[in-house]
Amino acid sequence: MTIERNLEIGRLWFEEMWSKPDVELAHKLIHPDYDPEWVHISKKGPEQVIHEINYFRSAFHDLEYTIIDTTATETKVWVYYKAKAKHGGNAWGFEPTNKEVEIEGMAILEINEDGLVINRWGAYSFYDVLTDLEIVPPIWELSKYFPEKK
Repeated sequence: MTIERNLEIGRLWFEEMWSKPDVELAHKLIHPDYDPEWVHISKKGPEQVIHEINYFRSAFHDLEYTIIDTTATETKVWVYYKAKAKHGGNAWGFEPTNKEVEIEGMAILEINEDGLVINRWGAYSFYDVLTDLEIVPPIWELSKYFPEKK
């Protein structure tokens, strides 16, 4: 694939598929064998990502991504993003807080010769999201919740 097309895939992934959300786009962007080893659900391919989008958005209904920077090769696109959302739904066992949160992260999408995403790696701090929502204490206060060593 061309670098320009891979940059467009990165944009579509975040600004259209996740932000709108246009989950049907998953069928156009994702290879049927897509199954990152770090994602622990039984679905694969487009259905895996659709499940992720629907579940994440069940807690953050108005999730919106903004792409800050991208770079690409013929086989990968790197996307640095920021996202904003209000925690308005129950997910991961946490009741809605109705607080707004900002998420900053990055993703690498691996794209095959047919222009379909075959793998993904990503990084953002979910713990920081939970801290911002005041669901868990800040990491520097965690020691208060463990017994002292003798």
